[in-house]
Amino acid sequence: MPNVGDTAPDFSLLANDGNTYSLSQYKNKNNIVLVFYPGDDTPTCTKQLCDYRDGWERFQQFDSLVLGVSTNNMEAHKKFAAKYNFPFPLLEDKDLSMCKSYGVMMLGGLLKVTNRAVFIIDKNGVIRYKHVELVPITRRKKEELFDALKVIAK
Repeated sequence: MPNVGDTAPDFSLLANDGNTYSLSQYKNKNNIVLVFYPGDDTPTCTKQLCDYRDGWERFQQFDSLVLGVSTNNMEAHKKFAAKYNFPFPLLEDKDLSMCKSYGVMMLGGLLKVTNRAVFIIDKNGVIRYKHVELVPITRRKKEELFDALKVIAK
């Protein structure tokens, strides 16, 4: 599992908006807030992503792009994003490659579900914040992420 200070593993995944997103395309342009979540349209995931949706303008003030990542299929992502009007893409990690490279597979991958985790990657591709939830019903609120982004902006 990569740690704070490490170069973040690159990825290239298709999102619900039909675009492919990779970390390398944002190098020297944006900070990336990677949000790994277990399931579309589940109670805690919905609260978490709606919280980030409601803070979207503030994320943009920090030159940051939020990317949601789960192992759910594209159809589930599209329905979830449309239902809650998310302004950020939801990436489909169907082969689990990204979740594995970030070390966030629940129970070592036995369930083919990701742990809830947030990584903030700076414009140079370095992990500057990381939190992996120990309990699936807990989540990081946007204010904590804004605090981390303030430090990066200095």
